[in-house]
Amino acid sequence: MTHSDNNSVCILRLTALGDCINAFGIVNAIHEDYPEVKLKWIIDSRFSSLFVSDGEPIVPLAPVEIKKQGLLKSVMALRKEMKNERYDALLNMQTSIKASLLSTAVKAINRFGYDSERSREGQSIFINRRIDKPESPHVLSGFISFARTSGFEGIQPKWNYHLTEDEITTAKALIPQDKKILVIAPASAKAEKNWTADGYTKIGQYALEKGFHVVIVGGKGSLETELCNSIADKLKDNCTNLCGKTSLRILAAVISLASVVISPDSASMHLASSLNIPVIGLFAIHNPDRVGAWNFRKYEVSVYEQMAAAELGDKVAGWRYRVKNKDAMKSIDIHKVIDSFDRICSDYSLN
Repeated sequence: MTHSDNNSVCILRLTALGDCINAFGIVNAIHEDYPEVKLKWIIDSRFSSLFVSDGEPIVPLAPVEIKKQGLLKSVMALRKEMKNERYDALLNMQTSIKASLLSTAVKAINRFGYDSERSREGQSIFINRRIDKPESPHVLSGFISFARTSGFEGIQPKWNYHLTEDEITTAKALIPQDKKILVIAPASAKAEKNWTADGYTKIGQYALEKGFHVVIVGGKGSLETELCNSIADKLKDNCTNLCGKTSLRILAAVISLASVVISPDSASMHLASSLNIPVIGLFAIHNPDRVGAWNFRKYEVSVYEQMAAAELGDKVAGWRYRVKNKDAMKSIDIHKVIDSFDRICSDYSLN
């Protein structure tokens, strides 16, 4: 199949934000490299604002209000919105039954779903084509396979958030302009995926000694706020705590101005990678081969393999295996994090 067989493509990837950031690399690449292709991206409305610049969607979007409306009403609303639209291909990049039910609102000739190894929750019932097995276990490798199997053979991820001058100016007003910036994004969606406040504080203190200013970012949730405030209290006046104070777009602008970012498996980690800002990803619960920072795998610090081996013994961890030890992140060694930080400083002339 060649892309000329698919002059109109609908892509469905609802959540999570980190996965949507990875998916955007493919959606945007098709949008930029094949401007003749009619394109639409179905996405959870909670995350769609990241992909809207100066009031205009960067790529054509169909946000769905699942959290507010519920699944049934969302399916009905999407059907109404897309009743007069026809697509050559639907790329259903999410295996959940929720995504599959929403996919029924899309009229498409070729309905692509995951290969048999990754497919789950009955996705095979809702598709008529499977993608080729991806080249690597990484989530983004799977998204690339969707594009290539459907005819966009040479596609490579391409991120462009079209950050505006106003957004950059706003971000610059929040952080010092005369220092190198270490952004610490300490929190993920799940507490067990987060490193310790003490660990983040120590790497922050080390960065301060190297002439960096520390900026802490996070959302408005109590888990993130508590962790960010704990780190900020220990670093005192030597850091800027932006936790809960930025929109997704301003967060992207702040990260775009960073010298280095450190984060667990989170949207901020993927955002840094997509903005080509060197990031130290921290892993213990999920396999970084599947969810690591796409552009900066060489700087990650992971204890996933040893944690999984401790639980499984001689058994091989499956593609989705999640470490059950909720204290696994505590096994990350500060010295290894410092080593990654030093390597970035050397590689990017930040010493």
